[in-house]
Amino acid sequence: MRKPTLLLVDKDDLARKELREAMRSLSYTAIWECANGLEAIKYIDALQPDVVFMDIMLPGKSGFEVLKTVEHTPSVIFTSNSPEHAAQAFEYHAIDYLLKPLTFQRIQDALHKFEQRNRPFFEANSTGKAAHVYPSRILVEKSNRLVSVPVNQVTHLKADRDYTWIFTINKESYLSTNGIGQLEHKLDPKLFMRVHRSYIVNIDYIQELYRDISKLFVALPNDVEINIGRNYLPAVKELMF
Repeated sequence: MRKPTLLLVDKDDLARKELREAMRSLSYTAIWECANGLEAIKYIDALQPDVVFMDIMLPGKSGFEVLKTVEHTPSVIFTSNSPEHAAQAFEYHAIDYLLKPLTFQRIQDALHKFEQRNRPFFEANSTGKAAHVYPSRILVEKSNRLVSVPVNQVTHLKADRDYTWIFTINKESYLSTNGIGQLEHKLDPKLFMRVHRSYIVNIDYIQELYRDISKLFVALPNDVEINIGRNYLPAVKELMF
């Protein structure tokens, strides 16, 4: 599992040193530091760290104000001299809330919570690269707005020149400005299969396969029938038992 990238935000040089030494003893290498809220906003948006250790009471802007301002939203482990802000911290979905003086064990425990919550993002495959995480929802255009659609409701995609139509089980359709080849790489191959140069189907919605003269067709809900391209037959046959 690859180690996450870290940003340490604290006005106290000694507190940052303690955090830095703890991180390095835990084999974290991508570590950045800053000392106030305004710097934190710049660092978070520019570096996009995976997790931020951030003191609540920072010069310039508080830790809470930082999170309200940034465009990139990292996971946050708050640190503080007082427990009084703990409830508010968890309203910001904090991973943990550490009281100073910090101990190595509490720092390690907080990082373990973070890694457990975000394990799919950091598990490495056999090549050493981070495993790709496919979206469970996609944003599609409709009447000059972006609509959130659950991926598991998408039945199939159809190429239309340089564009792609996306169809759902609810008989809705959306036109994407991306080509079907681009969208194929964004979808989970365990769920979506290319069955034709112009079609991708959600295998969970395949109702049946049937042959008509020399062609093989796949039937989907809403009376959709798609001719399986010759080059895609081997992949489809893998589904047959």
